[in-house]
Amino acid sequence: MVSLPDENKKSNKKFGIAAVAALVLAIVLAFTDVAGYARIAVTPITSEHCPILDIYRPKSFYEDNSTVVEILTGEKFFKAATERMSQAVQVDTQIYDNPPTVEDDPEYWTKFIKFHEYLKTAFPAVHEHLEVVKINTYSLVYIWKGSNPDLKPLMLAAHQDVVPVQEDTLKNWTYPPFSGHFDGEKVYGRGATDCKNVLVSIMESLELLVKSGFKPERGIIAAFGQDEEVSGLLGAHKINEYLIERFGEKSIYAIIDEGTFVMRNPVTKNLIGLPATSEKGYIDMAVELTQRGGHSSMPPDHTAIGIISELVAKIEAEPFEPLLTTANPSFEFLQCTAAHDHEGILPKFFRQSVLRAGYDKVANSIVVKALSSNLVTRYLIRTSQAVDIIKGGEKMNALPENAKIMVNHRVAVETSLEDIQAKFVKRVSEVAKKHDIGLVAFGEQVLEPTLNGQFEVKIQGRYTRTAPVTPTGDRLWQILGGVTRHIIEDFVFTDLDQPLVVSPSIMPASTDTRHYWNLTDHIYRYSAMYVEDFKTLNIHSVDENVPMKSHVQLIAFFYEFIQSVSENK
Repeated sequence: MVSLPDENKKSNKKFGIAAVAALVLAIVLAFTDVAGYARIAVTPITSEHCPILDIYRPKSFYEDNSTVVEILTGEKFFKAATERMSQAVQVDTQIYDNPPTVEDDPEYWTKFIKFHEYLKTAFPAVHEHLEVVKINTYSLVYIWKGSNPDLKPLMLAAHQDVVPVQEDTLKNWTYPPFSGHFDGEKVYGRGATDCKNVLVSIMESLELLVKSGFKPERGIIAAFGQDEEVSGLLGAHKINEYLIERFGEKSIYAIIDEGTFVMRNPVTKNLIGLPATSEKGYIDMAVELTQRGGHSSMPPDHTAIGIISELVAKIEAEPFEPLLTTANPSFEFLQCTAAHDHEGILPKFFRQSVLRAGYDKVANSIVVKALSSNLVTRYLIRTSQAVDIIKGGEKMNALPENAKIMVNHRVAVETSLEDIQAKFVKRVSEVAKKHDIGLVAFGEQVLEPTLNGQFEVKIQGRYTRTAPVTPTGDRLWQILGGVTRHIIEDFVFTDLDQPLVVSPSIMPASTDTRHYWNLTDHIYRYSAMYVEDFKTLNIHSVDENVPMKSHVQLIAFFYEFIQSVSENK
């Protein structure tokens, strides 16, 4: 055997140590986030994650743009549009929970007759040239037939009804809620922004198009329900039945209903249009505990109120897990925010994490953690739950025989109603077992009743699944965003440093579109007007209002969008 020189032995020893160290480092990196952080740190930030849509102007704009210029800049039109908007608000169309059917109480609905009369007076050309169909007596459908029967019609939607004004708030209104007062900037009154301004904007655009001699190739439908604020079962639901019978399923090109606005991105402050391409689901769960009563001088360790309160604490201690996937429209909004944060307001590493969050677990966890820490953003990525009602007890010296809670859920894209039901029953079951109480859930006996009482879990009222997500990236999306840029950049903000970004979003509240899913795969909940701060609109609150400069922008958008989709086959 030949002996190796001492130098070679030392060299081999160093090599062996280096190899072991490399192996250990590889193992460490494999089981920590260091490698993940490293991958994130080298991610390039580009706008390809959220491309800027090209401005789209209809052909008519290049031939004669005088009408759209008059809508957005003309004093005469502004004054007339303000008066028509004010008149719409002045008609009281309040609707309360659990309204009677038209057949059961015709008098309840007669308030809508006055609103129909207003529409006929304010928009005579529409009523002369379009087919007007009354659905369930008070919901309205206007049909403008297109010259090309092969093109599916565009549908524009809004609702006539408004939420009630609470009597004890009347003293807080600056102007009476049905005065339609104009203070030089805004029209005030119930329904000004939710959503008579949308309805009136649609009618204004149709009136102008009829008067201009426009002949649509693609048909146009305007649909206005009568009870959106209380579920839409008597309005939009009936409208859907009529349209399905007349035109068939998936017979509509696209639907635009009330929704999100053009605003400043809350993070980057850049302008962003946010068409809602989905809508959170909705379900209310009710839990009722029934026990024996008795005199409060000899109470059990836990009364019905005490036990139901324990359940409340458990529910609030166990929120739904946050989850961010590419199925959620909010994901694309986050990508747009990160890609177009040109001022570097967000930390670079976080922006890089957002851009990788769709396929990188480490990046995704960083983004989820950040969003979950903020009340405003956490419900973009998880189902909300709120214990809104609790009832129990009748008298100070009598043990409560009954206690009840109701819990509202707004359902995220990644959560099913079945998930919510299962989680809910699990929590009630744990409390029931602890106190040896029976449980009935959705009509099924889960735990046998005992002398200590019984829980009952059921769905309260009507529920809605999360809406199907409208596709983006197609020609229709490009037109929607392109016309938005046309109105905002050509007329409202003409000297922007950065172009307006158009991004999908999710609608947190319910709209009439829940009844229209079988009409089209393209539903946008979108009011394409610039709003400085949507909280100042006071929707459903005291001093609800619509800024008239924003209102005429929405008129102009509909006017140009109708023409744009008509000329695109």
